Amino acid sequence: MSIQIEPARHARLGGFGHSTAADAMTAGRDAVRGALAGRLPARGDLVLVFPSPGYDLEELHRAAMEEAGSASVVGATTAGAFTDEAQVPFGCVAAYLGAEGGMSFGACHVRCDDADVAGSTRRAAEVARQRAGEEHEHSVLMVLCDGRATDQREMARGAYEVVGGAVPLVGGAAGDELGGQATYTFGEGAILAGGLVAVWINSARPMAVSIEHGWRPFGKPMLVTRAEGDTIVELDGRPALEAYVSERGAALGEDARAFAQKCMERPLGLPNAHGRYDVRHVQERAPGGGIVLPAGVPEHTVVQVMAGDAELLLEGARRAADTASAQLEEHARLALIFSSRTRAPLLGERLAEEVAVISSRLGGVAAGGFRTCGEFARVAGSTGIHNSSVALLVL
Repeated sequence: MSIQIEPARHARLGGFGHSTAADAMTAGRDAVRGALAGRLPARGDLVLVFPSPGYDLEELHRAAMEEAGSASVVGATTAGAFTDEAQVPFGCVAAYLGAEGGMSFGACHVRCDDADVAGSTRRAAEVARQRAGEEHEHSVLMVLCDGRATDQREMARGAYEVVGGAVPLVGGAAGDELGGQATYTFGEGAILAGGLVAVWINSARPMAVSIEHGWRPFGKPMLVTRAEGDTIVELDGRPALEAYVSERGAALGEDARAFAQKCMERPLGLPNAHGRYDVRHVQERAPGGGIVLPAGVPEHTVVQVMAGDAELLLEGARRAADTASAQLEEHARLALIFSSRTRAPLLGERLAEEVAVISSRLGGVAAGGFRTCGEFARVAGSTGIHNSSVALLVL
């Protein structure tokens, strides 16, 4: 059994801890204890937990809540987690955020109504905002959701109905280690499949949200000529799978797992209003020759196959950190990172460099987070839904 606890830094705000213990209660307790680093959590503080889904989650959650005391506990299962001290492919990472210096948090955990995803998100965000109390000059809405849930575009739309253009959105979808397992969210003492956690954060000082990826266009642009829900049926009038394979220039695996893993190497890019690309990864084949994405793409959208390598993806992480740093008026104190699980295969042996680059560019700040099945990030001019990207919340 391996147990690791690291001291938190930048103690005025909080820090991170992690455990790779095989026992669920030990992992939950020790990860939170490491994040607290001897501090006594108080009512109004926030603890985030990011465990592997293979644990007995009821036991892990119970131990984490006991260790967190009066603080609120929220979180999501992961496709791997990390801090600037360690990669945690199996284990639990925890973050502690203290309600000090003008910080306040409000959380709401709901089961998402598949018939009204936007409405579920809107109601959760409204309750979270109310629970956060009197608003300060700066606010952010963080969303964690089931990674296998209904269209994340509807979640972003529901959030936008509350935050508008003034309050940034950030977060990620729970992971499942690519094993086809259910994914779960944590909050208000409950563990939910099909759940959504909204956390409203108020602050007296600026906070930063950024999103980058590092992928570059590969092949020619194609037009979505037929789409149904989250499935692209045709590209340029051809079966979408046929057109995608032709442009990516390599065969795909026959079984579902091999197919998904090969598609991670070549996501689709959607040109955005800033002259760059929002990224969507291809999840699976659809009957009749379509391709399934995590979020639907409207007909008449232009898409392009994207390519990348470790250096390009690390450059994306650098840009995300630099963009966040430019939004701050003082030094960064802590960074939460939501990094797509699809980035891991290309980063390979350089996987740990992603969080190290982000921490370094932010002045050596404590940093950590988890590998997601979709990222939320919107400051302006974006739907807020991303794949194969890295999103940051810097406090």
